[in-house]
Amino acid sequence: MLALSACSDDAEADPDATGAEACPDTLNFSDTGVEGLETLRVEFEDFRVALEEAIGKDIDFHPISSRTAAATALEFDEIDLLLTGPAEYVVLQQEAEALPVTGITREDYRAAIFATEGSGIDSIDDLEGETVITKEVGSTSGHLGPLEMLESAGLTVGEDVEVMPLADTRMAAFASGEGAALGTGYSDFEEIQEEVDEEVYIVEEGPDLPNDLFVARAGLGQNCADWLEEQLIENQDVLLEAIVQTGENDKYLNSEFVDAEDGDYDPTRRAFEAAGFEDYAEMPDENEPAEGEDEAEEDAEETEG
Repeated sequence: MLALSACSDDAEADPDATGAEACPDTLNFSDTGVEGLETLRVEFEDFRVALEEAIGKDIDFHPISSRTAAATALEFDEIDLLLTGPAEYVVLQQEAEALPVTGITREDYRAAIFATEGSGIDSIDDLEGETVITKEVGSTSGHLGPLEMLESAGLTVGEDVEVMPLADTRMAAFASGEGAALGTGYSDFEEIQEEVDEEVYIVEEGPDLPNDLFVARAGLGQNCADWLEEQLIENQDVLLEAIVQTGENDKYLNSEFVDAEDGDYDPTRRAFEAAGFEDYAEMPDENEPAEGEDEAEEDAEETEG
């Protein structure tokens, strides 16, 4: 049985220690995208074992139920190492001073804005006065990325252009003409075309989005975070293979571990602010409906029916 620790065996790091001695002998690990111990085991047991062997530390799972729970766990020393996304990171850094450790790249991880032939939308500028459908509030590629693209083009969300965040019904709503364009992940292109009867084209692709990343709790200290970064990058071949071999984390196929700096996530912060969330923690978790989303999804379902 795997140990399930309530807190680390060494809550505060020795600021003078370096290398392996900078980190406690046992590290608690979790992922903000995974809820429940059993699912965490299914998706990351191979990685847990590989990480133990690579760094010579015991790795225990600490399941969490939400981004808010992750922030609390980091703040109260219940989690030492956490795999998370860009949107979650800016909240965790603001709320718990999470330390970036190592980025993990994702292939084709960028947002795009799509329109249909005959829509008259040839550039982002043409979206002024229009409605853009996006994925649910908080999705990095499907919501925050498109918002950053609109803001970078000089369009103020809520004034120059309306945004309609939807979850599973976003493509059906786009197909039925609910919005002039759809902002979502670039990798959704094929699925969109299958859903929509008309020809779909890309109005504009966004830049590569900030990477997913491993973060450490602030109490471990920068020396521990630096050592963990060195170990992850040095052992990335075996660790990345362990992450993807279960088939549950295909988004990390062809990924690599890279340096992660806090400033890399400033575009995500700008997108939060464009969405009206200067206090980043106020943005709902990705699986929570945004204000008005339930009503919008009901309208889309009625239109589809």
